[in-house]
Amino acid sequence: MSEITFESDILYSQIAVFQYGLENPFNDWNDTHVNQGFAWRKGSVSFGTMSDDEECKITVRVSDVKEVDTDAIRAITVPFYISNKGIEVGSIIETKAIDIEQGMYELLFTVQRLGNGLDHYTFSFMKNDNPLAKIIKADEELNPPSVLVMNAEPAI
Repeated sequence: MSEITFESDILYSQIAVFQYGLENPFNDWNDTHVNQGFAWRKGSVSFGTMSDDEECKITVRVSDVKEVDTDAIRAITVPFYISNKGIEVGSIIETKAIDIEQGMYELLFTVQRLGNGLDHYTFSFMKNDNPLAKIIKADEELNPPSVLVMNAEPAI
């Protein structure tokens, strides 16, 4: 798999990536998570979306280079380990199972506004033995702390 694009519905202003079959895959958010735009724990990361209860376009790709499109309004990287079972991507309403090779990745999440109320969320997985969590590009909704919080609890 090099790239797949599909449409999905957003609920609770979040979109998630998690290990395939993970029990309680979505994360609880605190104020700091909201301010930094994501809630991360081992095996699961939920990213804040620009809108709630809307349809969106989602692209998942495996890439060799970290590229942030010039029209992206938000860009965040986090470490992500993929087990041999692959991942799921989506919202609380629906997820899509995607088979990506096992390994440690730096996951780049970007947001683009396409117009007509449609947002495009891209997840780029880049093999990396030393991935970093970093806010590369922040829109006006983000107010990240000086040290990113990398511990969320599962939503139950």
